[in-house]
Amino acid sequence: MSFAQFRADVKRARSRRRIYARINALPDSTVREELLAIAQRHEFSER
Repeated sequence: MSFAQFRADVKRARSRRRIYARINALPDSTVREELLAIAQRHEFSER
């Protein structure tokens, strides 16, 4: 694995953790659950 690829993977992981943290910081609601579902669908479609 090249250093550039490693760096891109780390950046993607940090961004993923940040978006999940922002969603989890929202108050409990159906909107929060829907955002989590959308984020997970997007994550699995990228693989």
